[in-house]
Amino acid sequence: MHEWAITSFDAKGTGLRLGVKDLIDIEGTRTSAGSRLVLSRASIAERDAVLMAGARSSNVQIIAKTNLNELAFGATGINPWFGTPKNPLNWELIPGGSSSGSAVGIALGELDVAFGSDTGGSIRIPAACCGIYGLKTTTGRVPLDGVWPLAPSLDTVGPMAATVHMLGLAMRLLEPNFKEKPASNPRIAVLEGSGPPRLLSLIEEILGLLTSTIARASDPGLTQAWDAGICLMFMEAFISNRELLKESHRLDPAVVSRFIKAASYTEQDFKSATEFKHTFQIRLDDLFMNYDFLVLPTLKVPVPSLTGAGAAPLNANTIPFNLAGLPALSVPVILGQPLKNYLKLDRSYAPAGQGESGTDPLPLSIELVGRPNSEEELVGLAHSLEAALGDVSGT
Repeated sequence: MHEWAITSFDAKGTGLRLGVKDLIDIEGTRTSAGSRLVLSRASIAERDAVLMAGARSSNVQIIAKTNLNELAFGATGINPWFGTPKNPLNWELIPGGSSSGSAVGIALGELDVAFGSDTGGSIRIPAACCGIYGLKTTTGRVPLDGVWPLAPSLDTVGPMAATVHMLGLAMRLLEPNFKEKPASNPRIAVLEGSGPPRLLSLIEEILGLLTSTIARASDPGLTQAWDAGICLMFMEAFISNRELLKESHRLDPAVVSRFIKAASYTEQDFKSATEFKHTFQIRLDDLFMNYDFLVLPTLKVPVPSLTGAGAAPLNANTIPFNLAGLPALSVPVILGQPLKNYLKLDRSYAPAGQGESGTDPLPLSIELVGRPNSEEELVGLAHSLEAALGDVSGT
């Protein structure tokens, strides 16, 4: 059992097999938000979340409501109440979160597409850990009526899939008129300070497979953006879940510790974080005057083990773009042969995985960031990159 599903259904449709993160309402079911406490209080949903309309009209097969970190307040995918989905690439590693079940269901081939939520990286991080694609949408693009809130100013919902083609189909379930736009000689900037120099050089080499202009851009303040994003997320999460804290003994201790940290923030902290949010958005706007896309590693650290996940800064490169409200797409790059032969990389960079085969290489995940509402262009760029990598690998 990989424990990726909280509730499974006898699917009635004939279309794509869809997994829905269990903080999105589905008519006739209870939404748990990955929490035994929430589930014990939940009423049966009288209607679907608004964002489900396109999926319903496409006659999808809703396979399951998928697992997550409790209240979506975590990046590891670890859930003490409903079990932790096993990362198919390596059972000793975290699946990533909070949209863990959506990522694992796709990576196992048991789902075609899935919906996740992303407040600080909760689509992109599990996508990176499990070797799939995950798209965080522009803030406000996908309606959130009927979605359990974590931090409303940062919350988004987006699609996850194993291929770019499927990712586009999943996006069309959210927006029936969605159509990717091919990237023509895009100007791409790799962000300084977003990872170790060796990793950034590797990403530049991979991007060199494209017909594009590649440059390095100065760090726009990722660390400060992380600090500001964490402050806003924690403070808003505290407000959103205040009622649950009366029974904090029924919550995951790791989640409770985050609420304790949230309570330590001050009004001045909130003001400073909000001020830097505007500063960061201006800096990114300036970068987009010269570049079409910004690129960085989704994770600046290796995927941690289940026993060592607590201290890893998993959202260092993801929450800044929730703060800015920008769309961002995680793209997997499997550093196996023959790609390792093609690239001039240290052969020790990508360790062998410990999945069921014991031989699968762990993926590198590249994060593509675009201007507001540029999801069409991001998917187009990801498609070009997927094709270029396939040409090198002979697939």
